[in-house]
Amino acid sequence: MTQPSQPGSSNYAVELNGCTKEFATPGGGSYFAVRDIDLKVEPGRFVSIVGPTGSGKSTILNMAAGLLNPSSGTVHSFSEPVHGVNRRASYMFQQDALLPWKSVIDNVSLGLTMAGVSKAEAYDESRRWLEKVGLKNFADRYPHQLSGGMRKRTAVAQAWIVNPDILLMDEPFSALDVQTRQIMENELLQLWQESDKAVVFITHDLDEAIALSDEVVILGAGPGSTVVGSYEIDIPRPRDLLDIRDDPKFVELHREIWGRLKVEVSKTYESAREEEESDAA
Repeated sequence: MTQPSQPGSSNYAVELNGCTKEFATPGGGSYFAVRDIDLKVEPGRFVSIVGPTGSGKSTILNMAAGLLNPSSGTVHSFSEPVHGVNRRASYMFQQDALLPWKSVIDNVSLGLTMAGVSKAEAYDESRRWLEKVGLKNFADRYPHQLSGGMRKRTAVAQAWIVNPDILLMDEPFSALDVQTRQIMENELLQLWQESDKAVVFITHDLDEAIALSDEVVILGAGPGSTVVGSYEIDIPRPRDLLDIRDDPKFVELHREIWGRLKVEVSKTYESAREEEESDAA
């Protein structure tokens, strides 16, 4: 008789089993950000997590990164328990983490130099990545001299240069204008399709989630959010994100997923309105 698999027994890049996260409040109470989260991401898969505001998307990403410990449940990465920072992963935040006093090439090479790579070797690899993201002529610039899109390209190179097995991305393109955002999404996909990396991508934008992903995971309204849906995105690759929104399959998937997501968005809106009315009473 086949025995059921145990948490961490499969070689998932990211594996959350029954993860709940409780936070203390200043008044001495507590609240649950997420409850009983199960999430499994295979190597080479692109998985997006969407949900209404306050549904705990970043909490899940931070548990996968090892920046937060679950109150209950387990987190594994490639069958190993995650205790402390997940060394198999790179993290791209909503706001880039570029150091303003360092040049572009120094920012990109930082992860390698911190890992003990010689400065000359780190610079050589950084130049290769800067050429890959279209910034080979901007190596000596500083972050304040870059446009928003160029800063994001620098952040992408910074995250990829250390050759992580997992990319954890928390709304990395949300601050960009629509046109620049679509260009960055296309560039991200091109890099990812050339690799075998797993990506866990947080976004509020359902269009973005469907266009990029192999799977879209829906979180319910918070607090105490749970996974309320998971959808396979079977649009063929490679994809051109500048045209994909006209694809009939994209339109069909968007209609189906939004039908579920809008229920949770409505719950969040109603809850916020009731809270405002209660405070005003």
